This record gives sequence, structure tokens and C-alpha cells, in this order.
Amino acid sequence: LNLEGGLGDQIHQVRYAKHIAARGCKVIVACTGSLVTLFTDVEGVSAVVQHDCCQGVYHDFYVQGMSAIVPLGFELEDLSGTPYITKPKAIRGFRKRIGLRWQGQSAFEHEHQKKFPYELMFDAVKGVDADFISLQRDEAVEDCPPWVERVPLDSWEDTRQATASCDLVISSCTSVSHLAAAMGVETWVVTPVMPYFFYAQEGDTCPYYDTMKLMRQEMFGDWKAPFARIKKALNEKKQALRRVK
Repeated sequence: LNLEGGLGDQIHQVRYAKHIAARGCKVIVACTGSLVTLFTDVEGVSAVVQHDCCQGVYHDFYVQGMSAIVPLGFELEDLSGTPYITKPKAIRGFRKRIGLRWQGQSAFEHEHQKKFPYELMFDAVKGVDADFISLQRDEAVEDCPPWVERVPLDSWEDTRQATASCDLVISSCTSVSHLAAAMGVETWVVTPVMPYFFYAQEGDTCPYYDTMKLMRQEMFGDWKAPFARIKKALNEKKQALRRVK
């Protein structure tokens, strides 16, 4: 099973290993090297190799991750949104913890048009009674507000641990949002008006992840709507907690 595309794509595609294994196959996953440790204990995976090594590993069949649904014969209704990546145990405090990721790679921004003014995210969540951590690395790290804690994100294992410690992850359309939802963490994704194919279905849910909610841009160039929705949703969460008390 050769995982393709960006890191988020590969995190998505490894879900198909268990379905291939269920058909009597031993599944060897080929992926970007930094992701190897995330996939070693995914159901159905027998071994994981880096992309450069895959042609040197004996195999009978070669399946591309992007099109794995074709030999599997899947339709949309055959997809499952249940978690498939192991969520490690995390120490939790008394306060809720929210992870923020405000930008993905800008290399393909001309195609995806998913970058928004960071202040919109920070303003939407600031003042919420919760602890915030940054899940941002590489680009735009320097824009982290002082009230958002920076945690180690040197490897994908660090990112998995940090994400698992969150009660909620709010992210732009990035690989972190795929990881969070694949572990079953509640995840809100800010998507552009012309979204990636994962989010092409109408509505605010995603058939690939049960715990994902989509905060959609409504008009090209205007990012106010999804962050107004985030602010409202956070306020409703606060009200719900108050009713429980």
C-alpha cells in the first residue's frame, strides 16, 4: 500500500490497510519516513517502509493509496469514520485543553487558497476558559500568541502526544487535523470555499472522520463566517458545561 500525496493524505490513506488485510493480504505500507512510527500499529499493517525502499521489498500487488478504494470496490457509504490511529494516554489537568494550528504549508497556496488571517482564529478563541497549546510548527510559529503554550513538536510522535492531550483541536486544513480526527479527538477544520475532496460533501460533517466538524468559508476572500461559527460553538460548549454543573 503506497501512500501518496502530502502528509495529511498519507495519514488518511493508511486507513485502508485493514480492509486490504481482511481480504487475506499481508499489508506493507510505504510512506514518508517521518510518519513511519505513526503507522506501525495501525490495524492491518504488517510492516512499514519508507518510500525509497518500497521497490526493494517483495510484494505480489502494488496499490496506490489515493485509488485504494477502486480495487476495494468502495462507495461513499462503505467508508467508516471510526478512529484508526492509536491515541496515546496523556496527562490531563482540570481545565480543558484546546490545540491550535493556524497554517499549513504555503507551497501550494495558489491552488488551495486556504490561508486566513491568524488574528481571526486567535480572536475567536481568546477568553475561553481553557488551556491552549500550539500545534503549529515550521511556518508561522513566530505568530504564536503569548497565551498559547508552545510544546515540543520535533517529531510526529511529539505531535501525536500533544494532540492526544487535547480535548479539542481547531485547525486549518492540515495534516494535524487528519491526525487528530484519526485518533478520535474532536477536531474543527477551517475549510476554504473550494475545499479539498475530503470535504466536498455538503454539511459540516466529514464521512471520513466521526469526530470532525467543518467550519466552512462561505465567500471567497472572506474568512469571517467560519470563525464566527467557531466563536458561537465554543460559547455553546461553555453553556452546556454550565448546565451540567
